[in-house]
Amino acid sequence: MPKLVDYAGRFACFELASFTLVRDHGVDRLSRHAMARVLATSISTIRRLLDPEADLRRLALNEVAYRRRRRLTPATRATGADAGARLLLPLIPSVPEQVAEELVWWRLVIAAPTTAAVPSDADIDDEDEDGGPVHHRFVIANHGYVPPDVLHASIEPPRSATSPGGEVDVVVAARQQHDDDLAAAAVAHHAQVLQVVVDGLGLAVSVGRLRPDEAASLARAHVARLTLTAPR
Repeated sequence: MPKLVDYAGRFACFELASFTLVRDHGVDRLSRHAMARVLATSISTIRRLLDPEADLRRLALNEVAYRRRRRLTPATRATGADAGARLLLPLIPSVPEQVAEELVWWRLVIAAPTTAAVPSDADIDDEDEDGGPVHHRFVIANHGYVPPDVLHASIEPPRSATSPGGEVDVVVAARQQHDDDLAAAAVAHHAQVLQVVVDGLGLAVSVGRLRPDEAASLARAHVARLTLTAPR
């Protein structure tokens, strides 16, 4: 009999393997060799079956998105704080089984290029003992002055959230979409507050500062105070 290949199932395993690597070891361990070890297969098999242009972070994000969709609850006729809780609780890890996707999400987001305006060392006054580029400070600490070759050295700039071709980094784009979806789900004047609550509780659970049930209790208490209403 001809062999039946479950293409969708096989690709889902690539997503789960990427997710597993980030969950257990961090973003820096994402590689095709590491994926082959997780799947107990050969690197040649991974290279043959997985597009060489595939971003493994995207595969991990797909698994996060799949797991988050399973949190969603059907719409109800609840109003006031009950409606607010229905809106907020699926957005945070409120049970232990949801901690993994939150941890993977935050590891990916923190490791991605930032869109924050972070001053570079070069923007700090050279007269300040803590100012100036670090390679200048290093050579001064070693030799007392900056020689011409170090003065004009080319240092790799920080990673940009946008490629030279204008393409937004895959994780940055996912974070922006997540923020937009959260804002759209909230009452307009509560959107920023809700975003801070969701991020804060999710991160606290991810690093082990809060248990999922504690995060859920804090979320319920918060919406009881704000009396968020669900969108119609």
